[in-house]
Amino acid sequence: MVILKRLSLLLANISILLISFTSLFSQSSSTGGREGEGKVYNIAGISCQGNEFVSSETLISLSGLVAGETFVYPFDEKITSAVKRLWDRKQFSYVDIVVDRIGVAGVFLVIKVKENYRLSEIVIKNNDEVSTSDIKEAVNRYRGDIISGYDVYLAKREILKLYREEDLAFAEVDVELEPTDTAQFSRMEIYIEEGSEYSVEEIVFDGVTELDIGKLNSAMENIGEKPWWEFWASSDYNQDDYESDLENLKMEFKRQGFIDAELLSDTVIYDEYEEEVTIKLKIYEGKKIYFRKAYFEGNTIFTSEILERKLEFESGEVYDQERFDMNLNMNQEQTDAKSLYNNTGYLFCEFVKEEKRISDDTVDVYVKVFEGDRAIVRRVNILGNIKTKDKVIRRELYVRPGDYFNRSAIIRSVNALNVLGYFNPEALRPDVKPIPKDKTSVDIEFRVEEKSTDTFNAQIGFAGSFGLTGALGFTFNNFSFTEPFAGGGGELLNFNWEFGQASRFSSFSIGYTQPWLLDEPTTIGFNIFDTRINWSYKYNRRGISVNIGRRLKWPDDYFRINYSLRAQENDVETASIYYRQGKSTEITVGQTISRASLNNMFFPTTGSKFALSTSWAMGSVGIGTTDFVKNELSFDLYNPLMKMGEQDRLVLYLGTLFGYIDGIVTDTTLNPIELYRMGGSGIGGFGITPLRGYDDRSVNDTGGKLMLKYTAELRFAISLNPMPVYVYGYAEAGNVWNDMEVLNPFDLKRSAGLGVQMFVNPIGILGFSYGYGFDPSSLGSGRIEPDWRFNFSMGR
Repeated sequence: MVILKRLSLLLANISILLISFTSLFSQSSSTGGREGEGKVYNIAGISCQGNEFVSSETLISLSGLVAGETFVYPFDEKITSAVKRLWDRKQFSYVDIVVDRIGVAGVFLVIKVKENYRLSEIVIKNNDEVSTSDIKEAVNRYRGDIISGYDVYLAKREILKLYREEDLAFAEVDVELEPTDTAQFSRMEIYIEEGSEYSVEEIVFDGVTELDIGKLNSAMENIGEKPWWEFWASSDYNQDDYESDLENLKMEFKRQGFIDAELLSDTVIYDEYEEEVTIKLKIYEGKKIYFRKAYFEGNTIFTSEILERKLEFESGEVYDQERFDMNLNMNQEQTDAKSLYNNTGYLFCEFVKEEKRISDDTVDVYVKVFEGDRAIVRRVNILGNIKTKDKVIRRELYVRPGDYFNRSAIIRSVNALNVLGYFNPEALRPDVKPIPKDKTSVDIEFRVEEKSTDTFNAQIGFAGSFGLTGALGFTFNNFSFTEPFAGGGGELLNFNWEFGQASRFSSFSIGYTQPWLLDEPTTIGFNIFDTRINWSYKYNRRGISVNIGRRLKWPDDYFRINYSLRAQENDVETASIYYRQGKSTEITVGQTISRASLNNMFFPTTGSKFALSTSWAMGSVGIGTTDFVKNELSFDLYNPLMKMGEQDRLVLYLGTLFGYIDGIVTDTTLNPIELYRMGGSGIGGFGITPLRGYDDRSVNDTGGKLMLKYTAELRFAISLNPMPVYVYGYAEAGNVWNDMEVLNPFDLKRSAGLGVQMFVNPIGILGFSYGYGFDPSSLGSGRIEPDWRFNFSMGR
């Protein structure tokens, strides 16, 4: 592009010189040599030749020449300026200004032009892989537009770019301008020979003796050879991907310690018959370099020993240049050496690294430290929020005006805002703005993009054992009690009513939660509920629960503790070995200690979540008539595996869930809904732990006291905004036992399959999975054989 522009400018300058020479020659011919040279005349008149679309008046006006102005014969700078103005219009393929004659009144000038054609239509032939509309959009020219030779070049370039994106690197495009019956209009004819998609048959690394070939091939992540299990990946040849992979390959040299390695040449060999390419890369390895020691100079705040530990390099270790640089300046875990400075206010600290060879295969690294001054946060600005109040955002931030700059606090703040679920995670970016002429202060901006978080559902579906089901409900996730119609207060209000076929179940609940009572990290809320079940047992309950909780500062501020008090009336119309028939009252107190460091609620990519909860129905001490203690332990772990752009997209999730319930004095007053059952998607939530690949409650349908479940999922985010969607492959195992005496942690019901999870406004979370249950299960007295099963989930 730059070469073309320079070439165009050169041609324009040559044209101007030729025009000046032509003007001089014309003037000499008209006057018989150089008679009158240097004499000043008035411009007596200006005429035009060759213009058809542009009127003569307009053309003269565009040139800037004015009749009556003076003119120095035979050449005047006004001619050069006028020609340049007309060339700059990109409207003409030829421009010349000459002296026609000299009369008593002065000189008479003629502007000679040849106009570029105008576009009548675009005709595209032989395209199949790329649509006509996409090609026209890439050309970006419309009827009546002026078309130059340069526009033809740009059209061809943009079309070829489209085909490269489709892995058709060998497509050929011919663009021609054909005259039409209408004067000065031409038709742009685009003929395309699409060619075929070429796959990469082999990559040959010539000259490699010590470099790890497998890692080199993996570095060619876009077009490299794929292992058999990456059935979804493509090895199609794409020129842009190829060039990107070559840069990745050079970084891989350095990761393996070959910091002197060079890519000497690369050759792509095409096999038109097999439609394959073979890539030959000639590599100079050099010697593998080992790290000996790092030396820090200029540091006064932190000792060299502390900074060296942050590098995580041992003497004699292969010198992975990329890892060293990341551990020095910035790594994903925020454990780098510079984080020590950035987290204590030294925003402008700089490290200058120098590598010194002490032998042909060993290096010492000297790091000069320029600590600078500590920076204080002057202002924290919040931009982009329309509904959500500033205070709702500010209370989640870990950085405040007057604090010393802290990089980890900013990252923690972003994660906290993501967990709220009110904002588009892809658009949530902090911006550190230094203050001009002030090296000790900065402003920090948090720019957010709000998304809809409220959900409403009205549905009819089928839920396994419950048969035909229906639901009606809403959840306001960003509610404001003081401004209910405006919202934005960060409070939670929900209502839900579910019902099943033939009165098998119905559930009603309404709840409210204030997460920041009196602008303190104290949560308070209530829930009113009424549940009726006519299933393997017949049971009604109604009551109210209140809860209060608070975020803790110890062991760290990811911990919180919650307490609850629930009062309810139970009416059991069937009896069991675990519970008796009749009405009972239940007063239950609960405590939950949890720690959550997730960076997003719907699609967490890093962090963990732990919860230990205990519920005590106090019938054993004469408060109510229901007696049990229920303990549950859960642990979830998320680990990012692959990024796309700036976002983690591939994530490994591991989860464990354990539960145990029993009576203190007697177990005959257990609440039947508190017993554990497993299987299906757990829809309805009536004491059923989900286990995909099995029917609802088909794992101990009568209920047991002990439950254990393990889950592993490999998740890939297709979209994070505006509708978050991820697909996953899963494997899970679990079981429910009647008592601790029969617990066998290896006797588990196993399943595996695929699924998709999405957040659909205003419905909420929807999930679909298709899995195979490997072990037999049962409902009642009937045995259920292993099989493939489809499961649907909502709200989890």
